[in-house]
This record gives sequence, C-alpha cells and structure tokens, in this order.
Amino acid sequence: MSYQVLARKYRPKKFADITAQEHITRTIQNSLRLGRVGHGYIFSGLRGVGKTTAARVFAKAVNCGRMIEDPEYLKEVTEPCGECESCLDFEQGTSLNISEFDAASNNSVDDIRLLRENVRYGPQKGRYRVYIIDEVHMLSTAAFNAFLKTLEEPPAHAIFIFATTELHKIPPTIASRCQRFNFKRIPLSEIEKQLHGICENEGINVEDDALQLIGRKAQGSMRDAQSILDQVIAFAVEQDEERSIHYDKVAELLNYIDDEQFFEVTEAAAEGDPAKMLAVARFVIDNGYDEQDFLEKLIEHLRNFLVLYNLRSTRLIERPEPVKERYQRDAKSFSPAVMMRMIDLLLEAQKELKFQFEYQFRFELVLLKLIETCHPASERLPEASPEETTEKKKSMTERQQ
Repeated sequence: MSYQVLARKYRPKKFADITAQEHITRTIQNSLRLGRVGHGYIFSGLRGVGKTTAARVFAKAVNCGRMIEDPEYLKEVTEPCGECESCLDFEQGTSLNISEFDAASNNSVDDIRLLRENVRYGPQKGRYRVYIIDEVHMLSTAAFNAFLKTLEEPPAHAIFIFATTELHKIPPTIASRCQRFNFKRIPLSEIEKQLHGICENEGINVEDDALQLIGRKAQGSMRDAQSILDQVIAFAVEQDEERSIHYDKVAELLNYIDDEQFFEVTEAAAEGDPAKMLAVARFVIDNGYDEQDFLEKLIEHLRNFLVLYNLRSTRLIERPEPVKERYQRDAKSFSPAVMMRMIDLLLEAQKELKFQFEYQFRFELVLLKLIETCHPASERLPEASPEETTEKKKSMTERQQ
C-alpha cells in the first residue's frame, strides 16, 4: 500500500476531533439535534484550519443512519457513527449523496449549470445531498449569478457548503443567503498537542522546542504543521536511527533563523555597536537567508517586547521559557516609544526592499539605522585609534613650532 501523508492519515472523522473550532462544531451539532439544518453555509478562514474537514464531517452526519434512526444517540452523541452503510460509503469514497467541487478549476457558468441540473435529483440513501464547493471565491461573476436562483429556492434535500479563504470576494447576494462560520487560527499550544499525539502514534521521540518551532512555522494552520512534520520525520529518520527529532535538526531543515540572531540585533542597537550589527547582517547573507523573511521575523521579535511592555507578562509570547526570561531581561534596554519607531522603520524598509536593487547594501543600511533610532545623538565621527591620536598631536605641535 502506498504511503499516506500525515495530513490525510490523521484527518478528523468526527466533530470532537476538529481542533480549536468548538464555536462552530457546537453550533452545527445543536442544529442537528434540533432539526434546524440550513440549506447554505459558508466556511471561511485561514488555509488548513479545518473548513473542508468540518464540511465533510457535517455531510457525513446529516446522512448517518444511526443519527436518523436513534433519537437518543442523536441527542446524546451527535456524531457520525462511522459504522452504518452511509458512513462506510462516505469513508470509501463511493457515496453518491456527497459531491465535492473545486471552484478554482470549475468556475464557469457551464459548470454551475451542470451542478444545477444535478441538484434536482434526490438522495439515494439518507436525507440529503450535500454539495461542498471549495475555494468558492474563485467562481466568476456570471457563475455566481447563475447559482443565485438555486441557492435562493433550493430543493428540500439539498445542502450547499462553501469553503473559502477570501470571504470578501463572495458577492453579498450569495453571502446573505447562507449561514456564515469564521474558522479561527489554531493556537500554537493546540498545534503542539496535536503534533505530539501524532509523534506518539508514529513511535517517534520529539523535543518540545522542536514541536514549537514547527508550530510557529505553520502560522496557525494545522495542515501546514502536519505537512512540515512529515518532512521533518523523513529528515530525522534519515539522520537518526533512534527515530527522534531534535530542535537543531528541525532548524537546519527549515532553514530557520534562531532567536539568538534577533537578540543580537536588539543588543547591538541598544549598545550602539555597528560592528556587531554588521556581523548579524553578514551572518544572514552568508547563510543564504532571505532578507525580507529576516525583517519579518525581526518585526515579530520587536512585537514581543511591546507585548511585554503593555501586558507586563509573557503569556502571549510564543517562545520557550528561557527565551521569555531573556525578553524580560532585555526589555529594560528600550522604551516602548523607541521600540515602535524601530518597528516603523522596519515596516517601511520591507516595502522598499521589494522594489530595490543591491539588497545586501540596503539590508545592512536598515540594520544600521536601528542604531540611529536608539541613539539619535550618535552622529559623531568614529573615535580615532591611539596611533591616530598620537600622530595628530605630533602634527599640531609641529605646526605650532
């Protein structure tokens, strides 16, 4: 049997398995208990947070034989049983009651007309025919208009679930006829917990710092985190026969810049040390890191200081405890006003670097300007060396004679 990637292998099969979207799963389960199932839903949110997965579980639940026949099970459990004929057909991909469309590649009026023709036919088993349309914002304006009448007066057996990452692109005439659910970005702690469970099931030892690094790289997307973990496991097993994942290996694979380099920048700015700042710039350039990516993460680094200033706490800083302690220690070197000026400088620099040549020089210049932001009075000339001072005094003496 061919290998199945982690994102598919550990895809949730019931509402309880969907991470960090309880406000949505609870609402859907209550509507199932009360028999108040709507005909149109819009699931919006960041990529990889569970939109299509929730749609699939919902589609399986409305046709679950046990939920239809057992009122007590419907009231107490409200989950697809996974054992009835309808659920098994869905798991095997043979269910005719659930249709999935990719609007990115089927976005014409003709595609929608074909869908409208199919909607007329009722379900073969169960109560509903469910149509899941992914990336619905990719439909053309004409396709949306062609779909409008069907959505306004759908057959009693039809349910439409639209998934999108760009809710603002859906016409108000469509959105107003649907129930809208906004999926949250998944917290880092929940991603770490999920990844830790996957590693246990796969028989892999993993360091907590390594999981946190993967979670931070995923930026709130569970699917991204699982895909990264898949890549990391392949790299770790190749390097280590004990099937373990260490922080340094993850950082090496992901080409991730360690927090130490960002602390070097803020220390150089606080100390007014241009040589130290240029050393960081040289490290970034020599190791092939992207300058834009470095500036983006540097802004996040400075943001952590602002969080600390305003909350007097590190609870919103997503870093290991030793790093949080260093933030508390280094925060004494700056004022909030200086920190905000530094962030403004970096935000402007990000815009300029996109359209400028000579990235290396401009990148170094941006970092040196951080020192100027911290020490506005540092426009003095560099101090002369002892040899230069002695030579200068000798020259002055000769002129006086």
